[in-house]
Amino acid sequence: MATKAKARKKGKRAAPAGGVATANKLYRTSKLYKSARKITVADLPSSYGRADLEFIGVDHSGASYEARVYLNNPSADANTQAVEANGYAGSYHIFGHGGCYGDVGHCEVHKRDEFDPRPSDPLEPIKKVVIATDAIKKASSESSEISVTVVPIIMSWTEKTELTDVMKFDHINLVTYD
Repeated sequence: MATKAKARKKGKRAAPAGGVATANKLYRTSKLYKSARKITVADLPSSYGRADLEFIGVDHSGASYEARVYLNNPSADANTQAVEANGYAGSYHIFGHGGCYGDVGHCEVHKRDEFDPRPSDPLEPIKKVVIATDAIKKASSESSEISVTVVPIIMSWTEKTELTDVMKFDHINLVTYD
């Protein structure tokens, strides 16, 4: 208790378990994503004007978080600065729903017929895009393979959200454009 009181006097709070203290804020961290397969640079076109990393099937039913994307930096974590020198490619943000407060089955995603004119289910997984042209070009000039590490920084959560594995998605695509 004395530690917390002492920290408050200095204008800082102790980070929660699994948390990271940054400039005047405390955030939680979660399980990282490290690509099992690497992108082979030889498979990329010789020239392109833009390169995107597409995160397909992103679950946004839980906590709100920032997903920081690093290339060729498997040791990246919540304390890694988001700068080019560390392989930082960009980030995407999820404004999560905060978990399910309804009865059993209430938050299940219900697929609709392709001709159904109603909007899709609000919890249907989404696609997030990180425009990573400069980072992809830099990484491909330094190595014959590119690995992807994604670090989730949890910004907001409720008692209904899972915090150990907050970031869930189906797969990542690397898309290039002329």
